[in-house]
Amino acid sequence: MDQTINNTNVTLPQVQDIVSLSTTDTTTKATMTVAYSIIFPAALLGNIIVIYLVYKLPSMRHLTNMLLVNMCVANLLVTLFAMPYSVLYVFLQYHWLSGSLGNVTCKLTHFSYALSIAASIIALLLISLDRFYAVLYALRRRPLLLRSTKWASLGIWISSCVFMSPYLFQFRVVAVKTVPLCIISWEPLDNEIASQAYFFIVFFLLYSLPLTGIAVAYTLIGKRLWHRKIPGQHTLSNARVLEQSKRKVVRMLIIVVVVFAICWIPAHLMHFLSYFQRETYFSLHPLVLLMSFWSCHANSAISPWLFLIMHHNFRQGARRVFKASSLRSNQQQSFTTHCSRGNSLKGRQGPSMRNRKSDDIASGIPLKSLK
Repeated sequence: MDQTINNTNVTLPQVQDIVSLSTTDTTTKATMTVAYSIIFPAALLGNIIVIYLVYKLPSMRHLTNMLLVNMCVANLLVTLFAMPYSVLYVFLQYHWLSGSLGNVTCKLTHFSYALSIAASIIALLLISLDRFYAVLYALRRRPLLLRSTKWASLGIWISSCVFMSPYLFQFRVVAVKTVPLCIISWEPLDNEIASQAYFFIVFFLLYSLPLTGIAVAYTLIGKRLWHRKIPGQHTLSNARVLEQSKRKVVRMLIIVVVVFAICWIPAHLMHFLSYFQRETYFSLHPLVLLMSFWSCHANSAISPWLFLIMHHNFRQGARRVFKASSLRSNQQQSFTTHCSRGNSLKGRQGPSMRNRKSDDIASGIPLKSLK
């Protein structure tokens, strides 16, 4: 059931805020629609290809790649939930369905999107720890979450659900002046204070602290890989190749983390303004606000293509899979063509063969029998 609340109980959004957002001009609506129409197919295709390659090729099913798969699954949640919702938001703002269906979809949409935020950063953190142990402490026993893909995946999604569980309970459909709106309400707590506190918790635990840990890990990894000299000339050529491969992988992962951090800075800044500087937040042009959140969604389209372009194993895997698929398609087409030619040849030979058989039979019949 929808809840009817007074304006004083609603802090996000307030009624006057909704009115200001409803004035979005046609140019802004068209720009955002085009912007999401670009990143949506790129995100959908790129993440599906990465997931398919890892599960299709047994040689790619090691811990680092499986952690990347978890990140791609999180990206797909953004693609399938956050992006369509953001396009609808441009036209409808907070307006939502009423009744039980509205409540369920309101909670699931925001929870799924929030879940992807936590899963992405936790996956990046575990990847950095995996590389840290692989490079600096290869012979040391690893933590439980880094011993198997099963434990790592469970850790990512269980912890993400715990961090983002408030979205599942606090988002709801409320009626403001008989209009059903999907908003977050912290009742019976003070909405403004609770929203600010939760923002600080999420920003610290799911952005600044993990990124600091990731930066420290890759700094130590970089010192080991780029400043360590391998002794010998020709006897350790294989070790040199392996070291170079590790450097390329770490370089790619560092770029992925930097892109993630840059893409999310505008969204966090907008969240900060919305909770602490509301007048400044709503004085900004709607296009600035919407593009800030588009930026963090765009990360879901950029990261899988970074894997496919910069990671040698992903490039080789893509060539192998698509080459094998093309070969099977050509073989099937060749077989179909051969069968159709054979049937066509039989069809042309059929009447002549029957006539030839009849002539042979007729030539063997005595003349008396024809009288």
